[in-house]
Amino acid sequence: MRGVVAAGHPLTAQAGADVGGAGGNAVDAALAAMLTSFVAEPLLTGFGAGGYMLVAAPGQDDVLLDFFVAAPSDGERAPLVPVDVSFGDAVQVFNIGAASCGAFGVPAGVHAAHERYATIPLAELTAPAAALARAGVEVNAQQGYLFEILSPITEHTAESRALFMPEGRPHALGEVHRDPALADALELFAAEGPAPFYEGEVAAAVVDWVTERGGTLTRADLAAYEAIPR
Repeated sequence: MRGVVAAGHPLTAQAGADVGGAGGNAVDAALAAMLTSFVAEPLLTGFGAGGYMLVAAPGQDDVLLDFFVAAPSDGERAPLVPVDVSFGDAVQVFNIGAASCGAFGVPAGVHAAHERYATIPLAELTAPAAALARAGVEVNAQQGYLFEILSPITEHTAESRALFMPEGRPHALGEVHRDPALADALELFAAEGPAPFYEGEVAAAVVDWVTERGGTLTRADLAAYEAIPR
């Protein structure tokens, strides 16, 4: 068996390759890589993000597993906060803030993909990513560039500044990015599945934080979320 893992960071790709080389199937490898990307490529994705997984399994219909972020409930909300991000030859406006927050899909999506297709226990797929989040990842040139250009976003809250700008500036090349809270979240996910993130203590904490700052995400929004095979 041979395969290819394409990713945005060498550690992300290596995580997928390791699982594939240990006998996992393509979905096992993709999940291991995805989980690792949350710490290796933290400004491009995360456990509180959303996405899609296209699976072409032998002898089965192709499935697009949809776990994209869902819009929150309607209601009076704080204004979105526009920030300019410069890509050198172009400037793009991103709208951020609590009012931009919807129901995240990644915990549900990872769990659904694992139940449908995976062969390696979820705890085994999750453990290396959790350990990496606790130990830290050295910032390479590509991620250092992202830390720099996306600093107008990461400096917006005290929490994101503490995580992504602990020295009062964006992480630079060669420095180490650690995320022990992500490690805790991944370990909780491995032990209890997605329930804490949609109906438990994590869901409650997320909703409280968002609504206190003018967002409209509700406990019902998270409780109703599910990944959809299409």
